[in-house]
Amino acid sequence: MIFTYRYIKHDIEKLQEFLDFLFYDVWLFAEGTFNFSKLDKNDELKKICEKLELEDTDWGNFFNGRIAWIYDEFAKIDDDNFKLELIDYYHNNNNIEALCSDKTLEPIGYSKLEAKYSDLEKAINSLYSKLYGSDSPFNLDAFGQLSKKLLQSHYKAFIDKNNDGICPFCGVNSIDGNIVSTKDAYDHYLPKSIYPFSSINFKNLSPMCYKCNSGNKSTNDPIEHIKGRKLAFYPYADNHPEIEFSFQLLSNNIKSLTPSDYTLSINAPSNIEELETWKRIFKTDRKYRANGSVEYYGRYDELICNKHKAKEWYEDIYDYYENAKSISEIEDAEKYYKKVIKATTRNPKSVENTIKRKFLEECKNKGLFKANIS
Repeated sequence: MIFTYRYIKHDIEKLQEFLDFLFYDVWLFAEGTFNFSKLDKNDELKKICEKLELEDTDWGNFFNGRIAWIYDEFAKIDDDNFKLELIDYYHNNNNIEALCSDKTLEPIGYSKLEAKYSDLEKAINSLYSKLYGSDSPFNLDAFGQLSKKLLQSHYKAFIDKNNDGICPFCGVNSIDGNIVSTKDAYDHYLPKSIYPFSSINFKNLSPMCYKCNSGNKSTNDPIEHIKGRKLAFYPYADNHPEIEFSFQLLSNNIKSLTPSDYTLSINAPSNIEELETWKRIFKTDRKYRANGSVEYYGRYDELICNKHKAKEWYEDIYDYYENAKSISEIEDAEKYYKKVIKATTRNPKSVENTIKRKFLEECKNKGLFKANIS
């Protein structure tokens, strides 16, 4: 990540609190048949469930039915040690920051849950897979209308506090602000299709530009708990390492640069593994096949090879030098170059600014800006 978001407290967190109560206070102690008296310790949720039963709607019946189904499956578990393990797993799956920073912390995925208790996995999956999105029972009035009201309110408050206007996962594309009517989608950083229990946890949800979300990350798992645990940047970390970019030209043919004409390196010396995870998930670096051919180019190659980016950056500076006919005009060109470079430092969160600066500095060092004084 180029930078991290600041987490906000919001009423939307009440939904995760309901689920925490169900897990810790209801399902773990399941015995016999479920009824609403099992919810006595949470009067608010109990009243909601009773209201949903009276209203007899599809979503309401779905929510109540899934609570009861999961309760019944927990009641069948006679392995107390597994229940104790589940407590740890539930906590771990919702401790997103720790999972990103500590490879010894073990989450549980649906596959492992299925292998142990397949019926329990089916029940949990059937509920948690529907908790976020257009088919969520949390869209009911009783829960505050997740999609229409709660998410809209959360996004506004979130953007008020995170108003850089840039997607932190790429540092290039914009994030919709509060002036426009649209909003960018929230991404499940640890995919809800892989991990149970955290599909409505907003420490696992954050706005992401469309290209990062649907085009690159999709359902890829940053911590890869099955293939081999990996460290990953946490989107809400208080401290984030500096990511360093370096650029080197291998060709002077600026007007038609290809990826083979330069090297663009991205480094974070103190967070090498997190950086590699970020590169893998968001395709910010080129990936090479075993035979040395390129499997895909990095996200930032487009900035250099796009004729409306690096080529125009170069020509803007070049024209000042090309038109210089006196020493004073050369001095003016030098001042303009420095002004452009300084402008790229005003928003350090913009990768485009950083690459533009590195690119123009490399052009200058290579002597590609020259005045033709007769």
